[in-house]
Amino acid sequence: MWVCLNSRAGLKGRLKQFNSTINGKTKHVGADRFMYKYQNLQDLLNVLFVSVRPFICDVKTNYPEDLRTMGKVAKFEYECFATYIEKFNCLPEFNDKAKSHKLSLQSNKKEKEE
Repeated sequence: MWVCLNSRAGLKGRLKQFNSTINGKTKHVGADRFMYKYQNLQDLLNVLFVSVRPFICDVKTNYPEDLRTMGKVAKFEYECFATYIEKFNCLPEFNDKAKSHKLSLQSNKKEKEE
């Protein structure tokens, strides 16, 4: 489980970043954590389920309606975390930075050792 935070590029941009990372281009921290655990892409694809909750707004404006919507997005994200923690007594696996490692850091470490 992993809760994705808001992106200036919007939902389409966030999903594109995730897809790029699971296909070998490190652009998305959450997907980088998935790839540490699921280094075989097919293993990840066998268990991957994506659920989204879109909010319509223009993140590039300062219009009150857009700002309020962005506030709703932030509130929704933290509500997701709170609900998950109430149910499982911990953060979602790939949101827990202390317990979930990044594949890119593993690769960088190997390169430095060589």
